[in-house]
Amino acid sequence: MATTLHPFPLNQLVWPAIAIMLVGFLLSLWFTRRAGISLAVAALKSGLFLVYFGFVFDGTYTFFDDWNYLRFGKQLLQSGVGVFNLTHNYDYVRSTVKSANLFYYVYNATSLAAFGWGYFAPVAANILLTFIAAGVLAKAGRLALDMSRRTSIGLFVFLALSPSILAWSTVANLKDILVATGTAGVVYAVALVETGRFKRAAVIAIICGLVLAVTRFYVPLMLGAAFGIMVLCSRHGRRNPWMWLAAIVALAVVVHGLGHGSIGGALHEFRSRIGDPLTGVVRFIATPIPFHTQPNYAFLDLPQLFFWLMLPFQFYGMVAAWRRKTMTARFMVIYFLMMTLLYGMFPTLQGPRHRVQIDGLIVVFQYIGGCARRRSRVRRKRRYLVVTAHPMRTDEPMHHDPYPAA
Repeated sequence: MATTLHPFPLNQLVWPAIAIMLVGFLLSLWFTRRAGISLAVAALKSGLFLVYFGFVFDGTYTFFDDWNYLRFGKQLLQSGVGVFNLTHNYDYVRSTVKSANLFYYVYNATSLAAFGWGYFAPVAANILLTFIAAGVLAKAGRLALDMSRRTSIGLFVFLALSPSILAWSTVANLKDILVATGTAGVVYAVALVETGRFKRAAVIAIICGLVLAVTRFYVPLMLGAAFGIMVLCSRHGRRNPWMWLAAIVALAVVVHGLGHGSIGGALHEFRSRIGDPLTGVVRFIATPIPFHTQPNYAFLDLPQLFFWLMLPFQFYGMVAAWRRKTMTARFMVIYFLMMTLLYGMFPTLQGPRHRVQIDGLIVVFQYIGGCARRRSRVRRKRRYLVVTAHPMRTDEPMHHDPYPAA
């Protein structure tokens, strides 16, 4: 965005900042049951929002797409269209925005109605979504990744305050945070399936799948494919016919809703743009280089430095998650690998923006890797102390830990 803009008046930002504070606190409290932690997380995110848009914002860290979303959002709002009446106005919205990926335009309209007539409105809504995404991923960790309550609370805080997620959700009006939240909801649905709560899982999966289908149409297809592969890789899934039925029904619903023409046209376009996947995967994972970013990506310098430092923990966490042999853990690993390979094949889809939609999974892997590494060090220290205090006789049997850290 070449035009220099100015920070917004604080009186326009008070209401969205209060909403982030109050709603964020309530959501955090619902997920953590810890008032102090919830207040601290909500206050930090609300304060960053207020400081950025009240004192820092000048249009530097904006793009073409975000202003396009905002422009159509204002037009839809003036026509009385919002998220809650989208089904009655679907044809009008599609003809207006000229795209099947129309939900984020309507999302912008509803955000403007809720928080005010400015660029900051959909950003405030995205910040609220990060509380939900962090909460459902933390609940999935507790349900299906064998996390204790304390560990899952730590995961919630780590997700909510992850530098990359914090930067993207506070600065830019882009739909990737919405996609990341929908993806987190599907992960939670898989965790519910794994624990036998099929009805709740079906409701959440359907809602998230429909939103994703009209936001970024191929994401539900990739999620469905990842679920099918997970069923094949899981002993419990292979033996459960309901798992196969769920995967088939989900894929059929998405294909029917999108239409064969849309999918066929997109596949044709993808084939015409394919590149070298080897270098593409590395670029997708590592870009951008910290402190070597383009001007409108400079807000990522510090978050990307943290991301690079956490890469060993991310890969360690992926291995540790896979070795847990739970359906949810393997689903996350499979989906992450599929999306990485998909974007790695197309040079135009390897910018830092495209990784935001799976940042939630990346942060979960970082957290699992950090916890696994810490447990490994503690176990080695304890083993050393035991052996030092009580030297083992050569005729005593060795007992191996059945649950290695990674």
